[in-house]
Amino acid sequence: METKILEDDSSSSAWNNYVCGNHNSHVIQSWEWGTFRKFWGTPPIRVALFEKDSIVATAQFTLHHVPFSKYFVGYLPKGPTVSDLKYLKPLLEEIKKLAYEKNCIFVKIEPNVPREEKNWEEIFEEVGLVKSPKTIFAPQTLLLDLTKTEEELLQNMHPKWRYNIRLAAKRGVKVEQKEDRESLEEFILLQKETAKRDKFFIHPDDYFRKLWEVFQPKEMAFLLSARVDEKTIASWFLFKFGKTLYYPYGASDYNYRSFMSSHALFWAAVELGKKLDCERFDLWGAADESAPESDPWYGFTRFKEGFGPQRVSFIGAYDLIINPTLYKLFNITDKIRWFILKATRR
Repeated sequence: METKILEDDSSSSAWNNYVCGNHNSHVIQSWEWGTFRKFWGTPPIRVALFEKDSIVATAQFTLHHVPFSKYFVGYLPKGPTVSDLKYLKPLLEEIKKLAYEKNCIFVKIEPNVPREEKNWEEIFEEVGLVKSPKTIFAPQTLLLDLTKTEEELLQNMHPKWRYNIRLAAKRGVKVEQKEDRESLEEFILLQKETAKRDKFFIHPDDYFRKLWEVFQPKEMAFLLSARVDEKTIASWFLFKFGKTLYYPYGASDYNYRSFMSSHALFWAAVELGKKLDCERFDLWGAADESAPESDPWYGFTRFKEGFGPQRVSFIGAYDLIINPTLYKLFNITDKIRWFILKATRR
């Protein structure tokens, strides 16, 4: 078995082909996501295990500098990816070694692994990972089976959701797939308006511009715009990786809420996914089933659930601790920082 750090773009096809072929794959572990993170100032470390010249395990993580220090925090979202669990432990040991060399306090690991796959947690404990006090990615998501016919998908929806799709069409909502820069800027503007209205944090404008620049030429990013009388009233930014379509970002004009544009966009996304030969539609996170109405994710989770997807719960976040003393201090200061951010957002 051989370990390699892959940096040259000539390795991108082999990397993506391997990750796509795994049932726990995710676009966040694609080569392009690492390229995007590099442009955004947090270059990736791509670790690959090889056996007989074939990739058998991968992990892509980024380093994030801790202000006013020489230390970093590593972040490995939706990975690692392994073809067999026997490769997980040696891969984690390699990550631990690299994290130590890079002066990391710890590495946060959030696998794209359903809770039912308990063997992962057992191996994590063997290597010394601990359950993290904080998750970054939602520990649950909703998946829609795109192998079903459109008739089956409509039948599985809440009746009100089917009605709203038809209502949007009656009220003149038209959904178009866009590739021009002006439509991207409309999406960004709507994102800011939606975040201000619903009081949630969003990425800076250039974050979305850079995503588009990296993913759209590879036909891995798609923009859908819902329009009424030539005015964009809602917009969705989608990813496609392997056989999965992803819905990470959406925005809408509150003044046009009665037009049911988000329902129209969802159905247009389903049609796009089928056109792209996708088998799954990953709705990118959901609130817990027991979440109260005050939960900031309650509203959009209820919206997504109306389309009849399956809920998937993941094993959660784990921390690979490199420096135990600084790890404790980091968690204390991080809690204080988020308390201040949330307080100023209200």
